[in-house]
Amino acid sequence: MPMTLMVSAVVSNNVWADGDDPIPFIILPPEGGGDAPLPGGPGNDGGSGGGNSNPKSPVLMPTVVQDGYTLYFYSGCAGSTLQIRDEFETVVYSTAITDETDEITLPTTLSGSYEIRLIRGSNTFVGEIEL
Repeated sequence: MPMTLMVSAVVSNNVWADGDDPIPFIILPPEGGGDAPLPGGPGNDGGSGGGNSNPKSPVLMPTVVQDGYTLYFYSGCAGSTLQIRDEFETVVYSTAITDETDEITLPTTLSGSYEIRLIRGSNTFVGEIEL
């Protein structure tokens, strides 16, 4: 299952030793310009930083692993909206991810390369998946 970045990476997740590689995500700058927040730590609705809303503070990167049509959510995803977009940037699938969401199975009618977006507050994390 190939997973590639769509644009040059601001940050990517580490490869796991057991062979289940997380989807590499980048952080898009907020709409209206500005710099993307710094990855890799607490703050901005993630982790133990107390929900710091300063866009320059570190951001908890989401950890999502794909196995076929199933996406497994490990960290940094609760309170996000998941969007799957086609090559025309049309949203073909969307759902909310709650604290109780461990996995989601995508519709098997989807086939090909798609952009995956996790939108958490003012942060948007983007990657690419192959179905």
